[in-house]
Amino acid sequence: MNVVVIGVDIGASTIKLGAFTTLGQLQYKWSIKTNVANNGESIASDIATSIKSQMRTSDKLLSIGVGVPGFVPAKSGVVHGAVNVGWKEYNLKARIERLLDVSVFVNNDANLAALGEYWQGAGQQSETLLLVTLGTGVGGGIIHRGEIINGPNGTGGEIGHVTIKPGGRLCACNRRGCLEEYIGTKGFANTLRDKLSEKRNVTTELEWDDSVESIVKAAKSGDHVALEIIEECTYYLALALANAVTLINPNKVLIGGGISAARDSLFQPLRKHFSRFALLETDPKTLIVPAKLGNEAGIYGAAKLALDRHSAEINHLRGE
Repeated sequence: MNVVVIGVDIGASTIKLGAFTTLGQLQYKWSIKTNVANNGESIASDIATSIKSQMRTSDKLLSIGVGVPGFVPAKSGVVHGAVNVGWKEYNLKARIERLLDVSVFVNNDANLAALGEYWQGAGQQSETLLLVTLGTGVGGGIIHRGEIINGPNGTGGEIGHVTIKPGGRLCACNRRGCLEEYIGTKGFANTLRDKLSEKRNVTTELEWDDSVESIVKAAKSGDHVALEIIEECTYYLALALANAVTLINPNKVLIGGGISAARDSLFQPLRKHFSRFALLETDPKTLIVPAKLGNEAGIYGAAKLALDRHSAEINHLRGE
């Protein structure tokens, strides 16, 4: 009998799943589409059906960890809000447990990506770790001595909603000047539109769009607008990181998500600006590094959550 845990990472368009041994080895992985119709009502059953169909006959399912793009108070399993999938006060834990009759543990997706990097990625051997994910928006997770710093309302580590420009752009959270309005795919696009609305000339003949890839490509060709966009976006990210580092003093700050693939185009100006804001004791070259696990970080972290919480449940029942 092969005992496995399943790590699940729910995204707005795709749900990634992976089966892991109790020693943390990824056995196999797969993905399904995220059905957001009817406020994501079928997602729990889609996950359960998919797990049943993909599990091998020799597998015994121990527990499941799930990452969601929303706020989840520690150990509750209730998603307070996940705008991209339509959930509000949604008890995802209970729904999947009823369908599969195993323990299910739920947390924020960025928190679990951070846990995955701590477990088997670039954050190994870090007592305190901060992960920032740069996707459409900006996510964050803090790990201290192997535990997620979640907070009572599930908002711990939400660096994307740190205010870096009071009175700035309106965020989906109904506040102004949040970091994710200035960095991430959405932030880059916002800054590009602002720059072009100033009617400044683009100095290259490259075809412009609001993708990060287009902006990075133009910057490498010397386009002054693209260079300004990268400077501005990394300036705001560096400001937020410097403040976060001052507060929690992590061993490492990992940068993950799709935008991190820009590498030097992102990290060089980011480290330069970070040095302006950070305490002298911090070294941006060794502190700020790329994440390692890429798009699989979430399923690794979800599997680690399932292993840790399942063990804790067993010890509690034993009175240990």
